[in-house]
Amino acid sequence: MTIVNKYYKSFVLMAVFVITAIALYFLDPIAQDLAYHRFSDCRVYFGVPHFMDVMSNIPFLIVGYIGIRLSRKAFKKETMAYFLMVFVLFIGVFFTGIGSAFYHYEPNNFTLIFDRLPMTLVFTAFFGLIIYDYVDKRVGAWSFYGLFTVGIYSIFYWYYTEIIGAGDLRLYAFIQFFPVLAVPLILLFYKSTQLYTKQLMVVFVAYTLAKLCEHFDVQIFQVLTVVSGHTIKHLFSALAVYFIYNIYKERIV
Repeated sequence: MTIVNKYYKSFVLMAVFVITAIALYFLDPIAQDLAYHRFSDCRVYFGVPHFMDVMSNIPFLIVGYIGIRLSRKAFKKETMAYFLMVFVLFIGVFFTGIGSAFYHYEPNNFTLIFDRLPMTLVFTAFFGLIIYDYVDKRVGAWSFYGLFTVGIYSIFYWYYTEIIGAGDLRLYAFIQFFPVLAVPLILLFYKSTQLYTKQLMVVFVAYTLAKLCEHFDVQIFQVLTVVSGHTIKHLFSALAVYFIYNIYKERIV
């Protein structure tokens, strides 16, 4: 009973991990809905199709660049594992700007690889950093290494299954959404001397708004006419990663 009381937080997190993995395993394979590639704003400017969705990725390049510069300070002041997570996080942000622009220039399953791959770097590195700061340094580092590897594999596995006509997004969905379940529990269970829980809440609010704008892409474009929900989604997502940059700027400097 003493052991259970001592380690119940870890037990709960592992239980959530296992239950989520088992639930996805028993779901039928999830193919990529081709309607996903049909965005509401198809306007062409300066010869660039989907111009607004393409150009709204520029903020990712800016935040990614300043974040990569920040990672140099992490290299000097933090452990190698921490440096790698910060570096991968902002490399992911930078290449999300490039990959998402490439995808929106010509949306299809192949170009979607270049959008999702760098986003996977962002998700896994950010989740690893939270575990590192709030739970345990070693657990955070190894969680990052594991999820980073599985995350990259999940992208190519998904695309391979699409090619053979049996599209399966389940593993990618697990990598993207398991942290959404786990992070609130981590913030509830663990206290940290870093104390950036409030800043994380702001990040998640911005990310939630981004997902809502993505979901209501067409309706927002119909109302506003000058900008679509997906374009606004990019801006809210870039704002979320800027808030993340501020967290680690204060944490490292």
